Amino acid sequence: MVLAPVLAAVMFAGGVFAERSGALGPATVPAATAGPAASGPTAELDLVEEAWKTIQDNYVDPKGLDDQQLAYAAIRGMTQAVGDEGHTSFMTAEEAKAAEQSLSGSFVGIGVQVSADDAGKVTISTVFPGTPAEEAGIRRGDHIVAVDGQTTAGETVDQTVARVRGPEGEKVTLTLERVGTANLDLTITRRKFDLPLISWAMVPGTHVAMIRLEQFATGATEALKKAITGAKAQGATGLVLDLRSNPGGYVNEAVGVASEFVGDGIVYQSFDRSGERKDANVEPGGLATDIPLVVLANGDTASSAEIVTGAIQDAKRGQVVGEKTFGTGTVLGRFDLADGSSMRIGVERWLTRAGRPIWHEGLDPDVTVPLAADAQPLLPDALRDMSASEFAASTDAQVRKAVELLTAG
Repeated sequence: MVLAPVLAAVMFAGGVFAERSGALGPATVPAATAGPAASGPTAELDLVEEAWKTIQDNYVDPKGLDDQQLAYAAIRGMTQAVGDEGHTSFMTAEEAKAAEQSLSGSFVGIGVQVSADDAGKVTISTVFPGTPAEEAGIRRGDHIVAVDGQTTAGETVDQTVARVRGPEGEKVTLTLERVGTANLDLTITRRKFDLPLISWAMVPGTHVAMIRLEQFATGATEALKKAITGAKAQGATGLVLDLRSNPGGYVNEAVGVASEFVGDGIVYQSFDRSGERKDANVEPGGLATDIPLVVLANGDTASSAEIVTGAIQDAKRGQVVGEKTFGTGTVLGRFDLADGSSMRIGVERWLTRAGRPIWHEGLDPDVTVPLAADAQPLLPDALRDMSASEFAASTDAQVRKAVELLTAG
């Protein structure tokens, strides 16, 4: 799964969240089991044990020590020190369950996607339509500075998310920092809702369809096929695939989605720790392998979304418009621990179809178009209610540029 720029993009589409779901393999690795001691960095392990014992023997309030929290903090520290930023990570049992639920497309919560900005502030990157967050007036770019009156300063995104999510029907109060206004306190009731994986609409006054994919959860490929079929039936002669702020998801769905646009060859290359290469082949029968295409991407486009973006770009199937992507370059394996917590570990490194590295570098767009801080990204739901003149006046310069490229000449 993925964090991010310190960008830990997580989704709390409810009481659940998905970390910036990376190219997560669908298989679960069994819980770790004890075995014969292996050779390794015994001096360093002894150092960890020494630190543990020193705390236990000397801390002024021994009854206040929580051994589980100490262990969890140590494991989190190890995963962070690996350097696979936002991908290799640790989850409590509750967090692991929430992540799995989020990739099923069903959520309990408020309905936003967040990331950490360069200053480490938890920032709203997407507000999903028809959710409690939208109804409460939360906006893209808002910073969450407190949850139920407790500051988020010094917390990781995971820690903030854990406090935002909760049981259906219960309330949570967010204190939001918004440019140009005093801090806002918004009390929101969490509820269960299904997040559509795909939404689409015709761009008013054109024969271009915009298809937005929220994340690569189970069923993303099938939902995309329905959207492409519907768009063609309404006369679409060009497509905009919106992957902005898409945190990724299951790698098999990334292969399926890319295969709808790329007719042959491979989707991406992967290498395991031994250096052995495996290619993920395009699946035949794509529905949109020759229709003109533009992909929208930004700094929160990560992981599986980068796999698709890179495949389309390398195959010269369409131009990429927007901003440099996040730069996730590992495929995750899940390793469950004895108490139900789990580790996500990067077990493969992947490159694009043409062999370009993504890890820590990201993908550059073909046409760079930044989105102003106060601009609201156009979503298909909004497009449906717009006139052609209203679309032309939209503040979403990225969508307007994509449509311009598809309708030029």
